[in-house]
Amino acid sequence: MIEFKILALLSPNGFDDRFWKNCKSEKTYKAAYEKTEKEFEEHFGKRKYSDYNSYRGARDKRIKRQKSYLT
Repeated sequence: MIEFKILALLSPNGFDDRFWKNCKSEKTYKAAYEKTEKEFEEHFGKRKYSDYNSYRGARDKRIKRQKSYLT
């Protein structure tokens, strides 16, 4: 059975949570992103995002959307 922390990677927020966790152990955001993608790819056989810039753009849009809901 797949662990919840692995299934969480399927959702954008779960992927973000793992990315921020990996930021604590990596020197750059890009390295943290690649580590997160590697975990995703090991379990699901493909990458979630095409590259770091794609992920960053999607993440930033989610953050802006969340901020607009709060105001």
